[in-house]
Amino acid sequence: MIDAARVSRTGVALLASRLCMLGADPCGGSEVVLWEDARILESAGIPVRVYAHAALHGSPVHTIPFRTRTAQLNTIEYIRGLLRKEPQALIIAYNEPALAGYSPDRVIVRFDWATPLPRYWSWPPWFSRFQRARYLFPSESERQIFIERHARIPDQHTVVIPNAVDIELFQPRKLGAGSKRLLRVGFAGQWSERKGIEVLMDSWQSVKSALPKCELYLAGGPLVWKNNSHITDTEAVTRRVKQMEQHGLIRCVGMLPRFAMPQFWSSLDVAVVPSLYEPFGLVALEALACGVPVIASAVGGLKEIVTHGQCGLLVPPGDAAALDRALSTVLMDESLRLRLSEGARLRAHDFSLQRRSSNLLGLVLKEEDKVA
Repeated sequence: MIDAARVSRTGVALLASRLCMLGADPCGGSEVVLWEDARILESAGIPVRVYAHAALHGSPVHTIPFRTRTAQLNTIEYIRGLLRKEPQALIIAYNEPALAGYSPDRVIVRFDWATPLPRYWSWPPWFSRFQRARYLFPSESERQIFIERHARIPDQHTVVIPNAVDIELFQPRKLGAGSKRLLRVGFAGQWSERKGIEVLMDSWQSVKSALPKCELYLAGGPLVWKNNSHITDTEAVTRRVKQMEQHGLIRCVGMLPRFAMPQFWSSLDVAVVPSLYEPFGLVALEALACGVPVIASAVGGLKEIVTHGQCGLLVPPGDAAALDRALSTVLMDESLRLRLSEGARLRAHDFSLQRRSSNLLGLVLKEEDKVA
């Protein structure tokens, strides 16, 4: 067991991806998880320091500047900058796997999306260093992608700790009494191709034609994920969303702060997560916790969250016709919706914050024994 005095002295450093800008609300799921990790560690009396390349003014973040814009070079600047500031602490690096080669005995690399190890990972003398580090994944699906890419990394150095939902914050909310409203479908997140928005738009054209009294609500927008890069696939998708809104086919509610999301999910009859790629799918879990059935693509972590036929339905990714059929089936069958709704809240309990907290602290305290 780790010496509490030693943990108090060294603490844990959380290193955000150098692409991210921290401190906004709303923000992407990867940032939600980072701050959740910080709270879990702090609640156990472990000092935590959060590092990033960029953060909003006033955020509790230590920034690490770099001067070069070349990816390989600014990675080195970023890593060395952290190691100078943190010569002893255990480090959890979020999507910065190169750090595993520089300080393998005190680094856990956490993956929020499929980031490969640097090309030199298998070269001597780097190979033995990357083999010694630990790698953390939000889903078994994401772990398997990593293992297939990096077959010589020991399996026992990889671990899955699923993301969690605060079932006290995200729970069914009683809506105000009034006239019976139209059935509502909802989506929340980044308006990008990867999130399957165009597939949803194609599907909704058919659903709306057959069921004109149903409504589709979109929360979020093209800038949910705050970053300091020029990576984007949102422009064409955003134009189409706005065109459909102008024609009265959908309703956009904008970028909602996190405290408003339980009310958003509770206002729906069905949530839809049509992602083409999804390492986990935190929004699906939040909707389930609010007692809302989820129709999701059968990809990545979504396959591990949504139990088909019990708390929602799974459809092939990118298949607008299949999504149309699933939405129509659930919207037209009230008994099915009620049954899935009952299963939704039960399923969310399998991803409680308490379970994640126990698993994360178990991993961190075990790793702290290796800190020099």
